[in-house]
Amino acid sequence: MRARWTATALVLLGGLLAGCQVAVTGTAGLSDADRQLATERAQQQAAVDAALQSLEQAPALQYDATLKDGAGNPATLTYRVARDGNGFGALPLEGKSVRITEPDGQLYLAADADYWKSHGLEENSTQFGDGWVHTVGSELPVDPAARMAPPKLAGELRKALGGLGSGAPQKQKLPDGTEVYDLGGALQVTAAEPHRVTGFAPALLDPRGGPKLGAAFRVRPLNASEIKQFHTDFDGAIDAIGQPFDGLAQASVTVLNDKLDCQDYVGSCKTTVDVSNSVVGNQPGSKPSVHIKLSVEISADTLGSQTCATEGDADADATITMSCSVKFTLPNRTASYQVLAKPTAVAEVRSPVDANAVKAKLATAFAALGG
Repeated sequence: MRARWTATALVLLGGLLAGCQVAVTGTAGLSDADRQLATERAQQQAAVDAALQSLEQAPALQYDATLKDGAGNPATLTYRVARDGNGFGALPLEGKSVRITEPDGQLYLAADADYWKSHGLEENSTQFGDGWVHTVGSELPVDPAARMAPPKLAGELRKALGGLGSGAPQKQKLPDGTEVYDLGGALQVTAAEPHRVTGFAPALLDPRGGPKLGAAFRVRPLNASEIKQFHTDFDGAIDAIGQPFDGLAQASVTVLNDKLDCQDYVGSCKTTVDVSNSVVGNQPGSKPSVHIKLSVEISADTLGSQTCATEGDADADATITMSCSVKFTLPNRTASYQVLAKPTAVAEVRSPVDANAVKAKLATAFAALGG
């Protein structure tokens, strides 16, 4: 009986000794380095939030980009846009300088022939390369009115923030000495107040289309006097557009009712034709005009051939009458000649621009901006 009690006591003692060896897990406080990192990241986030809010409220912005010219030297391209999307200037599209004027939702481009060739417009590249072309924003890698107006840009950059600035905040100095937060090499925001966005990578606007605008944009808000100058320059840009080509429409023409009239003893021959046109591809609701160029080769036995030309404008899907004349030198004798005329017509679809009406709308829009 006593031996059993002794055994029991030993078992209980062993249990008590084992219990004294259990470790209790504790939690250590944040290190000074962790607290410092958290503070710096909070400061960076506050700067970014304030900068995007300021960007969103800006009345107008100026974008600057660097592109190498034909000689390989760096050239600065500038584009200005108001918060309502009205803008004009030049942007680097696919490595080329392209002038853009976008008033009241209408988009006009001016680029060289190589640009239009690269967009599948081989046939029209030469004529398009000589003037302005009316098109739509969806034809561009990024439509400036839809993505680069102040509130639009702020929204796009906010959407892109998720993958930026996840590590320790990085700072750098701009050429003018301004210190900025550099988020992933894609977004720069001033470190000191007032916080503002100073630059960004166009890829943030669109992963596919953005890179076609180059590697980086510098951006800043326009002040009151600059907005007034922006308005003045914009009016000049509208006047320069003239009667642009319609980049989406095509016209075919047919020459009808060829009439040749030659005057006896004078040597002059006049060709009169009807030219009908048919337009396809124009934007719904638009009223394009068709610029027609008529060329006529008039030939006569022993007198040779001469060519005359004339131009005219017609409404889309309409017919106009056109004529031109040549004069032969007749020999000093009585003779008769068989005269033939071969007319040829080509057409260009134009988008008429009422410059005064457009500028009146701009005046109302800029008045709201203080310019």
